Amino acid sequence: MATSPLVGVDVQLILATMSPYRREQLQSLGYSFRVVPAHIDETQHSNESAYDLTMRLAQLKAETVADLNPGCVVIGSDQVGVCDSEILTKPGNRENALACLMRYPGSLVRFETAVCVRAPDGKIFGDVVSTTIKFREFTPGEAERYVDLDKPFDCAGAIKSERHAPLLFESVCSDDPSALVGLPLIKTASFLRLLGINPLDTIDASTR
Repeated sequence: MATSPLVGVDVQLILATMSPYRREQLQSLGYSFRVVPAHIDETQHSNESAYDLTMRLAQLKAETVADLNPGCVVIGSDQVGVCDSEILTKPGNRENALACLMRYPGSLVRFETAVCVRAPDGKIFGDVVSTTIKFREFTPGEAERYVDLDKPFDCAGAIKSERHAPLLFESVCSDDPSALVGLPLIKTASFLRLLGINPLDTIDASTR
């Protein structure tokens, strides 16, 4: 439970996701929350940009879970990768992961990562953080070793940035490096502070 003077006493925070990576990210900042996956249709609409797609899905996740859990603050998030104007999907297996990775040497890949926080009164706070990765030139052997180490089959574009994928990077450009993992923590924390939810408020200065 989180105590929030703006949304009520002991308001419950919910993360609307099936992603273990987002769950670990939010836990790392000290938030108390529970996880309620949002089962939604994630099909891209006709002519929908990556930016619009990820923002729509993040909001849909938050609102779907909020409708079933009235009185709670709900966080929805989504991430879409783009390479050569093509949406990147989760590879699902080793063969697809390797095929995806071998498009990247020397190329730029962009990730749009959205977060949406829905307050109990229905107010929405949302934004999208862009991250651009420049990949170095790497060999098929390096790609195979990376895939066998990380098994990034459930990661968009086969990029598991919190593990060995940075070994394939030349540079990363983003206002929030945490966004690449799946949840933009800086933006998420800023929205939750607007609702009076801040783990630092509970820290006893005498323990420092």
